[in-house]
Amino acid sequence: MRVEGQASLSSDLAGRIRIEILTEQLLPGAKITEQHFSDKYGVSRTPVREALRNLEAEGLVEMIPNRGAFIIGLSARELKDLFTLRMSSEMQAVRWATLRRSKEEMEAIEESMDFMEFYTERLDAKRMRSINAGFHHRIAVAAHNRILSDTLTRMQEYIRYSARILPYREADLPEILLEHRGIFAAMQSGDPEAGAAAMQKHIENSLLRTGL
Repeated sequence: MRVEGQASLSSDLAGRIRIEILTEQLLPGAKITEQHFSDKYGVSRTPVREALRNLEAEGLVEMIPNRGAFIIGLSARELKDLFTLRMSSEMQAVRWATLRRSKEEMEAIEESMDFMEFYTERLDAKRMRSINAGFHHRIAVAAHNRILSDTLTRMQEYIRYSARILPYREADLPEILLEHRGIFAAMQSGDPEAGAAAMQKHIENSLLRTGL
């Protein structure tokens, strides 16, 4: 039980530090210490050390023997590459979700669409971004593939928190809504390839809107 708790704490710390890196509260090249995070989050150095190892495995931190840990972060090129990787994964997710989703899962996706309509009418860009993330998450869940779902969750987290990504603009909301309507309509009609094509168009346009 203690080991499970330790793993959970390390995972939570890795998530917090990851967000600090992606939002550039911690800048590339900066040296970080276990003691800093131990003091900041009120934990021992052991879970901090494990969290930093996890982030090193993700490529966000580099541990250099006898020197310490240094922030790497994500470059603009890496973020653009991430959109390409995400696009292929999202396209497969919508294919599988179209074929595998349950009635309840389709109703949940439809609920996300209803919220998108609502917040687009009110030009609420902040809420739209949140609902957008939920829409994609529900499709990933409906694909019924845990590895794909976990992979997409991490990719979306990188993109959502990255300081290099421009926030949603109110002027873009109608276009974003239209793109999601295309994805949803294809799923409703049971056409996985149309869904994949609509998803591809959406992710390509999303990259253009980021300013990268």
